[in-house]
Amino acid sequence: MPRPGKDLPGDFEDPINRSRRDLERVSTFLSSIVENIPAMIFVKNAESLRFELFNKAGEALLGIPREQLLGKADTDLFPPDQAAFFVEKDRRVLEDKQLVDIPLEPIDTAAGRRWLHTKKIPVVDREGVARYLLGISLDITERHEAEESLRRVQDELERRVALRTRELSLTVARLEREISDRERAESALQKSEDQLRHAQKMDAVGRLAGGVAHDFNNMLSVILGHTEMALARLDTDDEHELFDSLDTIRQAALRSAGLTQQLLAFSRQQVVSPRHLDLRGLVRDFDKMLKRVIGDDIKLVIVESAEACAVRVDPVQMEQVILNLAINARDAMPHGGHLTIETKLTQLSPEHVFAHPNAKLGPHVELCVRDEGTGMDAVTLGRIFEPFFTTKAEGRGTGLGLSTVYGIVHQAGGSLIVDSALNQGSTFRVFLPYAAGRDSWQPVGGAPARGGQERVLLVEDEPEVRRVCALTLQRLGYEVVVAEDEEHAVKLCATAERPLHAVVTDVVMPGTSGVALVQRLRVLQPGIRVLFMSGYTDRQIVDTSSLNELSAFLQKPFTPDSLGRQLRQLLDARRIET
Repeated sequence: MPRPGKDLPGDFEDPINRSRRDLERVSTFLSSIVENIPAMIFVKNAESLRFELFNKAGEALLGIPREQLLGKADTDLFPPDQAAFFVEKDRRVLEDKQLVDIPLEPIDTAAGRRWLHTKKIPVVDREGVARYLLGISLDITERHEAEESLRRVQDELERRVALRTRELSLTVARLEREISDRERAESALQKSEDQLRHAQKMDAVGRLAGGVAHDFNNMLSVILGHTEMALARLDTDDEHELFDSLDTIRQAALRSAGLTQQLLAFSRQQVVSPRHLDLRGLVRDFDKMLKRVIGDDIKLVIVESAEACAVRVDPVQMEQVILNLAINARDAMPHGGHLTIETKLTQLSPEHVFAHPNAKLGPHVELCVRDEGTGMDAVTLGRIFEPFFTTKAEGRGTGLGLSTVYGIVHQAGGSLIVDSALNQGSTFRVFLPYAAGRDSWQPVGGAPARGGQERVLLVEDEPEVRRVCALTLQRLGYEVVVAEDEEHAVKLCATAERPLHAVVTDVVMPGTSGVALVQRLRVLQPGIRVLFMSGYTDRQIVDTSSLNELSAFLQKPFTPDSLGRQLRQLLDARRIET
């Protein structure tokens, strides 16, 4: 029998050997391709997910000999988190029997972390069962790092652009604010300069008015003094014509005194007697008087705050403010209308103070007087507080009403603003500092003057005023010692054989003041009582509430009766224990 492989004819043996050799050649060729592809190629068993094939590139990438890779699973080679990620992807490929493309996945190798672009492919048999998993991974670490670097550069560029854009936006906004602030500042500066010029003009006129009022008050004191003394000596039955003439002089002097008080109020040189009060009550109590003044064709509307409007003002002066504003409103509404007077609490803000330099920060009480009258144009509005300025017909006003309001409000530490336009009415807003408190003040009685026998030092630089005061006090029984200036008064007090009981002195004297004189006299005689008298303050005494039981103040011009009554009350007052 022929032996297998040897005895068969050549034509039968060659095809089998040739096929075997061809298969081996193809296998070697494919293995060579897989081995030399510059990408990691691996094959895993579908059931165990253990490596059954690894090419040279995979071995080089992982830095592990392939003998240590074959038969191993991912959990044997990689950190738990990476192994879990690989296994999850493998299961998904085998279950879905679909290629999975993983554009970027990290893998820890002997050379450090690398970044791969991996495709995982299921290998199925003829029955469609997945038997193996083929993986092809391309090392894209350099590309990934370049992209990351580019991304970081782009992010940094975008950050810088955003930062620069923000800086430019802030710069633009700051420039816009600066321009706006500068415009407001220039406007406020212009307004402040206008107000300063106005204030300086008002101050100059006020000083002139105060000086004139001082001189007038001295003359009126002389006129009133001699007239009162002359009237007291007349027999009204036998000399009634002379009595009537003298009384007419007295009444004219009193009316003139009212005019000087308005001048002093405007110039803020009037001595005030401020009291703590609720402005609501003062307005309420003044209601009937206001209705008589404004007439029946004007409806008065009073709006009260729900809260107490506590201020510290001279009530008589504040009534004058309300009355003058009401008269001004009445004259602006010849055909009638509504006059509204409102009291309320308000807080003056920095913006308000910036816009109105005379105002002060903090809580205030606002007195608002609003009319429906003819209103004012800008030119008139800029001059309304000037003394003797008026738009009324000749003989209908002195031009001192609003200037008096201006002076009283500012002397009280307040401020006021006016809003007005032609044919749209006017609103006067008076702001007074909020001041809660109580006073122990009691009103002075109006009993006739009583005399006495005490020794009184009279100090007055005006001869006529000194003479009428001395005559008045002597007729009341006092022993009067007369001095014409400070040095003379100090000398008389120092050399007096008997103590002086009181000093009656003018506040304003050439080269000194009554206050300075009293300080020197009280060194010589500490308990001496002092009656100050003046036609205006010259800032020496502006608030009678600062005086104590050893001191009192008498406003010029005064009558002999008021001088005697004030001195008697001072001498009768209880001595303060020191």
